[in-house]
Order: sequence, then C-alpha cells, then structure tokens
Amino acid sequence: MAIPEQLTLLKSSVQQWNAWREKNPNQKVDLTDALLSHANLRSANLSGADLSRANLRAATLFCANLSAATLSGANLSGANLFNANFRSANLSGANLSTACLGGANLNYANLNYANLSGALMSAANLLGATLNGANLSDTIGL
Repeated sequence: MAIPEQLTLLKSSVQQWNAWREKNPNQKVDLTDALLSHANLRSANLSGADLSRANLRAATLFCANLSAATLSGANLSGANLFNANFRSANLSGANLSTACLGGANLNYANLNYANLSGALMSAANLLGATLNGANLSDTIGL
C-alpha cells in the first residue's frame, strides 16, 4: 500500500515532489497500488520508487526518471512515456500496451512477461533489457 503522504504530495505538484526527493534522497518511496491514471507526472523523479501494481493508465510520464524503479504488475497502458528513463527498472508483468515509449531508456530493464502490444517503441534503447515471455505483437518501431 502506498504511503498516503507521498501519494498526496506527488499528485499535488511534480515540482514540490522533485524538491522533496532532492532534500530526501535516501527516503524510501512506496507507491504500491497507487491510483495515478491520467496523472501528469511529466519530469517526475521516481527513481528507485516502488510502483508495483500501480495504475498509471494514460498517465503522462514524459521525461520522467524511473531508473531502478519497481513497476512489476503496473498498468501503464496508453501512457506517454516518451524519453522516460527506465534504466534498470523492473517492469516484469507490466501492461505497456499502446504506450508511447519513443526515445525511452530501457537499458537493462526487466520486461519479462510485460505486455507491449501496440506500443510505440521507435528510438527506444533496449540495450541489455530482458524480454522473456513479453508480448510484442503489433509493436511499432521495434
């Protein structure tokens, strides 16, 4: 379960969230099961955050930092993830169907059993990423 104070801060202002993260770099971020569908999280610093099973359907995470984040089982279908940083993130079992991952950094990301059907992947960097059992049907630009 997400830490309510963290979820409230993130929903209120990405600028305030990023300032809080900068002041508290060692603070554990727990956003498990968070309801963030359609949220505007453009440029949010979510590095190392636990977003397991979070609902981020149709959210805007353009240029967001999700490096080393845990997003296993998260719903990111239809999300704008353009130029997002997922380096070393765990996206196992995540739903990324029809998401825009153009230019995204997925270096060393775990995408095992992820649903990438219909996702836009042009210019995405998948160096060292694992895709065992991933659904890549109708993926564009891969």
